[in-house]
Amino acid sequence: MTLSSEVASSNFGREISSRRVAGLIRAYFQETKASPYINPFPQILEDEVYSKILRDSNFWISQDIEDRIIQSITQTIDISGLLYHLGTETLINHAYDLLPLDNSRIGLVETIHRIPILINRLACTIFLEIKQADPNSAFFIFEYLPRYMEKWYDAIFFQGMLNGLAVLYELKDYSIEMTKTRLYGIHVVHKDLGKNIEFGADSNEYLFKWSNETFLLSRSSLNKDDFSNRHKVMIMTKATQETEELAYVDVHDVITKSRELAIENRDLEAAVEVLKSFKFELEKKQQSIAKDLKLAKNIQKGLIPQIIPDWKGIQFWAAYSPMQEVSGDYYDYFPFASDKLGVVVCDVSGHGVPAAFITALSKMLFSNYKKSKPSETFKHINRDLLDLVKQQGYTTCVYVLIEDDYRIVYSIAGHPRPILYRARTKKAEIQEGEGTFLGMFPDGGDTYRDHTLQLEPGDKLFLYTDGITEAENDDGQAFSEEKLISLIESCHHLSIQETIETIMNSHKDFTMGTDPMDDITLLGLQLSPRIPEFNEHKANGELNYHNKNYVAACDDFKKAYEILPRELHTQLSYGRALANAGRFQEATTLLEAYNKFKTNNYLSHAILGFCYYKVGSYERAEVEWKKAHSLNDDNLSILYNLAMVYQKLGFKKKMKEVTERMKRLEQNYKNILPLEKKWESMLDEK
Repeated sequence: MTLSSEVASSNFGREISSRRVAGLIRAYFQETKASPYINPFPQILEDEVYSKILRDSNFWISQDIEDRIIQSITQTIDISGLLYHLGTETLINHAYDLLPLDNSRIGLVETIHRIPILINRLACTIFLEIKQADPNSAFFIFEYLPRYMEKWYDAIFFQGMLNGLAVLYELKDYSIEMTKTRLYGIHVVHKDLGKNIEFGADSNEYLFKWSNETFLLSRSSLNKDDFSNRHKVMIMTKATQETEELAYVDVHDVITKSRELAIENRDLEAAVEVLKSFKFELEKKQQSIAKDLKLAKNIQKGLIPQIIPDWKGIQFWAAYSPMQEVSGDYYDYFPFASDKLGVVVCDVSGHGVPAAFITALSKMLFSNYKKSKPSETFKHINRDLLDLVKQQGYTTCVYVLIEDDYRIVYSIAGHPRPILYRARTKKAEIQEGEGTFLGMFPDGGDTYRDHTLQLEPGDKLFLYTDGITEAENDDGQAFSEEKLISLIESCHHLSIQETIETIMNSHKDFTMGTDPMDDITLLGLQLSPRIPEFNEHKANGELNYHNKNYVAACDDFKKAYEILPRELHTQLSYGRALANAGRFQEATTLLEAYNKFKTNNYLSHAILGFCYYKVGSYERAEVEWKKAHSLNDDNLSILYNLAMVYQKLGFKKKMKEVTERMKRLEQNYKNILPLEKKWESMLDEK
């Protein structure tokens, strides 16, 4: 239906001033760059009516026509900000007509109570009631007449009108919030209208609060420039106890400045939206990076051992503190059959992911090259790093090879030299050695040298990265090697674990209040001062176990275990003796701890499965025996154990499958026939 046909109907369809929609149409043309001479809404209104809307400020249209035009415009541009500023301009533009005709002065409160006059000039669809809450606040309650529907854009437009009051009276401190609405949702973000809006209420309500009202307004027949009265001019009065200041307010100028501010505000809002978009993208990238870093951290955590187990009487302890999510520091240990153990500490150049990548390469390379001389290992690794990294990174390193007679052979590659503490003299000294970085110079292999030292009971050896000695306090003083040596000597009576923890606590106190400048690694090893006692208890335990005196074996192994609690061979022997002595719960605890260090020992999983079976934990027994079977898949006793646990669990099919597998391995195995009878009887029971 066009407006021409609407005009012929009852009430002539004249319900809303076309001023608001005319402003939106003009903004629409500015945004879309379309021609204002062509009617963009031919399906909604005729060209003649379209022209009147733009030319005649006193032209009225129906609420339905306005709504359809606004809905059409919102499909192209966001009009929320435009509606708000149009509301502000409307109030300012009509404020002159609200002032007393006798040119007397009125303040903000009197102007507020004249707003219903303006509302009646703009629409006949709504009734405005104003309730003064206190001298500095008022409620504006908009109620739609029964036959009309409230619109989301009215909520924004009316709030913009209240903002026009604040602009006109130059309020510095004020707030305008919607408190109630009949709508159950608003097209714009609710926070723009109010923080605590009650939706589905019986009216639309705003709370206007202000402070420091000092101005009064009155009409003037003068023009502030040339007295030609081209524009509506008001006189603003600022009264104090002593003086009265007058100023001319030209409505045209206020509107112009308001529009300029609106444009600036729109540009600012657009910039804010762009920044929000950038922020959102940045947050997405940061989340992605954080996710990748977390994954890299977990991978690196798997590369670096949490604890190095005791080895032939030598105890280890390490402190490791990365500066970022992932670290350029790296330490590890490498068993050489049963007679040697390699220990390495590296410090890769730089930080973060690139450094962590080189630490992963280092682990692979040190695992590949188990040479009898550390210097030979360095030569191979230097060559491979040059090929892989292309001189885009390098690492410093100290590599220690421990032999079973406690002779140590080590080599240095641009790294801080080891510190050796002698229990006999209670003195600590920096050891000799030098060599260039790994992965930087093609001829670096010529610089690596091997050095030897002999450990005695109670001696401690410390390997570390420069992050610990170069760390500074608030005064810019470095922790230094001298302080590290002094601390090592002061811990002469402590174990290697206690020594490392004491040093790190002192380091933390020293650097408190400063940001870490580098990754920190401190690794210590000590030849137990009780090594003769340990060897005696271990030998007695093995002898008693061999003679099947399991109770005595448990006592001997327990004493050895208390001296070196992380010596894996003793730990396994102690767990096996406990299992044979029927102390299944103690054996379970010990073997679970063992399997955290060594996951690929067939015997430890087999014994642990036996302990679980004996205490009635059949599901766990199955898990351990399946691990043992994967490590030794032709062991008939493990298959027999699995069959027995499946019988306990009532898994008939699995029991039959295991029995068939045993028959394929050895047809005449003595336990096959009894098993077959058992699962056949289980089938009969079914």
